[in-house]
Amino acid sequence: MTMYRQLVGSLIYLTLTRPDITYAVSVISRFMQKPKKPHLEAIKRILRYVKGSIDYGILYHNDRNFEVAGYCDADYAGDLDTRRSTTGYVFNLGSGAVSWCSKRQPTVSLSSAEAEY
Repeated sequence: MTMYRQLVGSLIYLTLTRPDITYAVSVISRFMQKPKKPHLEAIKRILRYVKGSIDYGILYHNDRNFEVAGYCDADYAGDLDTRRSTTGYVFNLGSGAVSWCSKRQPTVSLSSAEAEY
């Protein structure tokens, strides 16, 4: 269990520069109390992905089209265990992301409109 927590902590730290693994790491971090073998296998799969995509990252170009763009979205009852929705956003400055977030909503939404709101 200690190894599982250390690996999840390291992956959480890695998400600061690798937003492509943020969702997967957030899912495996939900099982910190009682991790099972499939959860450890999921961590190994994420680590293999990171090893295979070591050159990935956020790249900022110095060009004239340096504009801010923001995007947001929410799903409706996407978590099959709790039926809670997930909300997320990203802000880009030019060609790279500068701020992003994805989190489960604290209450259960009764409709897709309520999840978006």
